[in-house]
Amino acid sequence: MQSKFAPLLILAAALSPIAAQNVGVALSATTDGYIEIPYTPQVVPQSGLTVEAWITYDDATLPTGWRYPTLLRQGLSVGGSENFFLRVNANNTGARVLLWKVVTATNSVNVSWTFAAGQLTTWTHVAATYNGTSAVLYINGAQVASAVGNGQPIRDFGNEVLRIGKGSDVATPIEVWNGQIDEVRMWPFARTQAEIQSTMNQELSSVPGLVSTWNLNGTFLDSSSTLHATSSGQVTVTANTLALTTPLQPFSFGTSTPGCLGAMSLSPTSSAQVGNAAFAMACTRTPPSALAVWGLSLGALPGSFNVLGIDVWIDPTGLVTLTALADGLGTLRLGVPMPSGTPIGFSFAAQALVLDVCGSQGFTASNAMTVIVQP
Repeated sequence: MQSKFAPLLILAAALSPIAAQNVGVALSATTDGYIEIPYTPQVVPQSGLTVEAWITYDDATLPTGWRYPTLLRQGLSVGGSENFFLRVNANNTGARVLLWKVVTATNSVNVSWTFAAGQLTTWTHVAATYNGTSAVLYINGAQVASAVGNGQPIRDFGNEVLRIGKGSDVATPIEVWNGQIDEVRMWPFARTQAEIQSTMNQELSSVPGLVSTWNLNGTFLDSSSTLHATSSGQVTVTANTLALTTPLQPFSFGTSTPGCLGAMSLSPTSSAQVGNAAFAMACTRTPPSALAVWGLSLGALPGSFNVLGIDVWIDPTGLVTLTALADGLGTLRLGVPMPSGTPIGFSFAAQALVLDVCGSQGFTASNAMTVIVQP
């Protein structure tokens, strides 16, 4: 485990945002090419989902006929259907519809947004979320469409890959993206509009909590988790004009006390910067609608101590506790707004304790996370 002093040692070097690399990838609807991530359960999070990316889309050079340029898709062949995708539906009549589709065990939830010719030829941020209650589509941080969910998690066949830049292989390459893609991200919960807006102009990496960030800076590595990708066909690494900053991210430590759904995992929902009223923490893989207690402390322990079979990783001295309730898909949230007067460099540690019948004496606990306030 890292020392509780580790964040302070790196603070001076990490607090100032730095320029991100201006590199992404380009694909063409006339040539097969895509980026692919092998299946793990992490590519189909059952606690909700946010996918986002910076894109350009060239409808002027798209070949005629029905085309489905796909930004991201999970599920290609098993059962003859996708589990989720974000793509454009285009046809001979000039239709331009961005479609976010999520499939559950019983039906699908579809959100569509019609855009004008040439509207996406300049860099545009797109994001799509699903939390069981609703599915929402955002363009440049503004909500443009939504649909009511059915309360169920995303369907998971158990062995389907995740693709960036292309959908299925049917009639190759009619589902290849036609434009540029950069900064693809996937979060295992639905982010709010304010959270999406707070980080859309940042390059994120080292985000804890089963968050994946493919910066596409000349490689296809996941800079936050282990969902590293490979490319196939013609995927061109290309310079671009995106001006993004890179904030310091919180870090996790210790281990979760496993419960019914395995190890719970903490994640920040955005960057812990002064003035970010949207900052929160999310704990995923909790039992749906479970009662929980958040613990906030000024520091971490050099090692855990066990209470009722649960590993506690935060310093009980000056401990503050807050009750909370997980949502219907098992995501637990705690908002910690960072007003303008928050001291830069202030740090705290957090951990969640959850009622879980599979845990020791009916409880489980998450890992812990240290947060440092930055400019």
